[in-house]
Formats: sequence, structure tokens, C-alpha cells
Amino acid sequence: MSRNRLRFLKDVTIEPATTLYLAIYLIMDITSTNLMLQKVCRFNATSEPDLNTRCDDEKKGILFASHVNSTYRTVMFFLCKIITVFAMCWSDEAGRRRRPLIYLPIFGLILQSVSGCVNSYYWHWSPHIAALLNVIADIITGGGSLMTIAYQTYVCDVSDADSRTMRLGIFLTFKTVGNLLGFGAAGYILRSIGFFYTYLLCFILSLITLLSALIFVKDVSVPVEKKMRVWNFFNLMRIVDSFKVVFSKDVGKNRIVVLMLVIIFTLVFFTTQGEKDILYLFLRGKFKWQEKQFSFYVIYRYTGVIIGSMFCSIVMSKYLNMHDGLIGIISGTMDTIAAIGYLIASEEWHLYVVPLFDVFHGTAMTVSVSFYSKYYKNDEFGRLNSVVGIFALIMPASRPAYNVIFQKTLDYFPSALFLLSVVLDVVIVLLYCASYTLSKKLEKQKPIVKEECPMLTTNRETKIN
Repeated sequence: MSRNRLRFLKDVTIEPATTLYLAIYLIMDITSTNLMLQKVCRFNATSEPDLNTRCDDEKKGILFASHVNSTYRTVMFFLCKIITVFAMCWSDEAGRRRRPLIYLPIFGLILQSVSGCVNSYYWHWSPHIAALLNVIADIITGGGSLMTIAYQTYVCDVSDADSRTMRLGIFLTFKTVGNLLGFGAAGYILRSIGFFYTYLLCFILSLITLLSALIFVKDVSVPVEKKMRVWNFFNLMRIVDSFKVVFSKDVGKNRIVVLMLVIIFTLVFFTTQGEKDILYLFLRGKFKWQEKQFSFYVIYRYTGVIIGSMFCSIVMSKYLNMHDGLIGIISGTMDTIAAIGYLIASEEWHLYVVPLFDVFHGTAMTVSVSFYSKYYKNDEFGRLNSVVGIFALIMPASRPAYNVIFQKTLDYFPSALFLLSVVLDVVIVLLYCASYTLSKKLEKQKPIVKEECPMLTTNRETKIN
């Protein structure tokens, strides 16, 4: 028993930090949205209000929070993506130095929690100040964008081609647990202790997250001959070199498959990010839900997603040994059905049926990462994700796209935003079908890729699944 425990602890790496980071990030995200909403909708408040009392103008607060999502946070997301692109290139050239990129977003949480405490204490400060300080904290630390790519790259580093889909599936499960804890706890915590103490709690938890990353995240870096200079960080030639590596002749005709998978990753991220940003305001605007109702619903929804993620990684990938393309087709189809469900939902009980079809939420994106990473060696993962980041620069458009549709249709068809998700989900399924078919045709011609994993005891050669 003790040996099994020691082995389990040895295998723990990025998972605790992933769960804690996302939980804290989402608690602060919901709290900050409510902070801005409450400051706008209460005309004469000079101190933190009682959330159990109704707003003076609820609609005005909802529209302001949606406006912030489509302006301030769109700029933030775009700049964070640019920083992520250069950071991943630097990481490869510096000898697979992943840990600095894992720690940096956690420092962003610490800055945001301090900013939230200050804006809660000085309630008379404009909600624009709260939005601006959050944006600055995210930009200088990479935010959730850097966290997602850096953590995924690290998981690819510590796994071989055969186990990567399962390991990324487990990573998705821990992300989902973080989403569940964050979304699920946000409303209850905020209603129980108020804005100031919620941000203070997040500050303490952020320090614990940093400590867990320092303890469990192992060093996978390798020595390099040329030392990286700080002023060379934003070198545009790195981006050019990254494209040369990712779409080199060594990859052959599989470049088309990789391109389709990168587009899939971008579109899935686009839809999931857009829906997540607007879900709370959508439920509050259409069904008049408050924080606690939203938290309960999210707990119910993400419990199903956790079950689906575990089923995908353990049963479908490990035991059934299903091809990544087939898993992607199944998950994309389920996402499409779920989006249609949200589109046509008109009663509260309808909302509790939709998550039954949403159990593979986000799986299509994780599977695409596993799929395209198998065409490259470990010391190319940073450049690969840098190229993915270039494509992902369109993702900041998800915020204004979903928020603008919501603002324009709030009075007569607030579910209209899910029309965009339905269309994009259909495109994702078609791309998965095409990439799966093409990859199977090229499989017999596929070269053997040498797997380099510093966390494994031996190097070995594996065929790409």
C-alpha cells in the first residue's frame, strides 16, 4: 500500500496546480463580473452592498458586464495570445524550460486577487478601474492563455505517444474538476462572505497553488549551448522558424492533417471560451437566475463532464484503443447536440437535460492536441504550440461575437448566441471526419517518429496512432 502511494505521488505533476488555478481563476472571474454588475446597477451605493437585495437596474448591469467582456477582455485575450506565442518559442530554444511559463500565470492570480480586494474596499471606484486592473494583470503574466498551452505542452513532455491521449484526457479531467469547483463554489462563497473576503480567500489559495507547482512540477529542461538573452524574447524570426519546423518536409503529406487539427483546436477553443464567458449572463438574463442557482447548475453540468472525460481517457483511449480521430468525431457530434439543446431550451428543466449530451465538453480540443503532437518530437512541442497560438489569435473574437449577439437579442431571443456554436460544431465534426480519413490513408506511408521523453527511463520508437 505504501509503495502504491509513493508511486502515485511520483506520478503527480501538473494536476494539483491545474485544478487549483482554474478554480481560483473562475471564482475571481464570476466575482469580478458581479462586482462590475453591482457597481453599475446600484446607483447610490458607497460601500459593498447586500447581495440579497435587488439591483436598481438589473438590465443595465448585465449589459455593462457584457460590454466589458467584448472590449477590455477581448484586448487582454489577444495580447495574452501574442505573449504565449513568443513564450512557447523561447521555451523550446531555452531547452524545454516549461516551469517559468507554469509559474507566471499563477503570479497573475495573486495580482488579480489583490486588485479585487482594493476595488471591493473602495467601492466608489469606477467599475472601469476594476476591469482595467484585471486586464493588466493578465497581460503581463500571460493569463489563462499561457496557462493552457504551457500546461498542455508539459503533459506532452512527460508522456510518450502511446499514453498521450490518456494523459491529456486525465489533464482535461482535472481541468474540469477545476471548472466545477470554481463555477460551483463562486456563487456560494460570494453570497456567504462578500466581495472583499472572496478575493482575500483567492489570494491565499493562489499562494497554495504556487507552492504545489514548486513541489510537484518536475524539471524537464535539457542543456543548451547558446544562452537565451532577455531582449531576444520577441524575435519575429522565431515565429518564422516555428512554421518551418511544423510544416517541414519531414512531416510530409501529414501537414494537411496537422493543419486541419490546428483549425479544429482553434474552433473548439473559440466555441468553449465564448460560451463560458457568456453562460452566467445568459442564464441570469433569460431565466433570472442568481449566483447560487448558477453554481448548483454548474456543479451538475461539470459532474457529467468529469465522467465523460474519464470515460474518454480510460475506456475509449486506453482499453478500446480508439483512434484519436474517431474520439474527436464522437465528441464533436455530442457538442453539436448540446448546443442545439441550449438554443431551443425555453424552460428551466430543459437546461438540466442538455448536460446529458454535453459529457464530452472540451474533449474535441484535447484529442486534437494529442492527435497532432504525435507527428513531432518533444523538442518541437513549444514551436508547435507557438504555431497553434498564431491560429488562436482569432479566438479573442469569440468574446465580442458571443457578447454582441447576446446584447442584440437579449429582449427577444437571448439563446441566439448558440446558433454560432451549432454552425462551428458542425464544421468541427466535418474536419475531424476529413482528418481521420486522410490520416488512415497515409498511415502505411507514415515514418517512424523517435520519442524523446526525459521523464521516461528509455527512449523508444513508436508509430503514430
